[in-house]
Amino acid sequence: MVRGFSIFGFFSFIYIGACLASEPELKRITVDEARARVKLLESVYLSTLQNMHRRYFDGNERAPVPSKVMEEVFRRVDYDHGTKSRWIAVNTPAMHPDHEPKDELSKAIAKHLKSNLTRFERISDERFISGRSITLFASCQKCHVSALTQQNGGRKVAGLVIELPLVYKVARDR
Repeated sequence: MVRGFSIFGFFSFIYIGACLASEPELKRITVDEARARVKLLESVYLSTLQNMHRRYFDGNERAPVPSKVMEEVFRRVDYDHGTKSRWIAVNTPAMHPDHEPKDELSKAIAKHLKSNLTRFERISDERFISGRSITLFASCQKCHVSALTQQNGGRKVAGLVIELPLVYKVARDR
């Protein structure tokens, strides 16, 4: 019995060691960085909440497209944090002329996301630039693509581009 227990104990030790070795490395951020991230998220959440209530719970008018409401959120967050956020068309027609990739950076992001990669990152002029693919599900594709294109299959995506300054002035709390 003792021998069986020791073999079990040995294999348990090996298994636990293997599990611990495969855990991801923990990275610590500073309290100031955590505070900045919390402020950014608060701004996004509060702005989204305000815009959704203002746009979707007014019984007197038609509800706008959610991505258009999000552009209002972008404007508020960009103003509060010095960021620059926008949608870009990737592998579907642009729903608005502003969403068509025009400059070289937007074209590079769209090309990268079109190749089925989910994220683009670059540092340029003291700014961290991130482009992320946004999957257009069937309910989105009803407006974004033709019925024929929907039948042809393949993942349809748009892009969300966020530019974040790496150096910024710290604003005092209001």
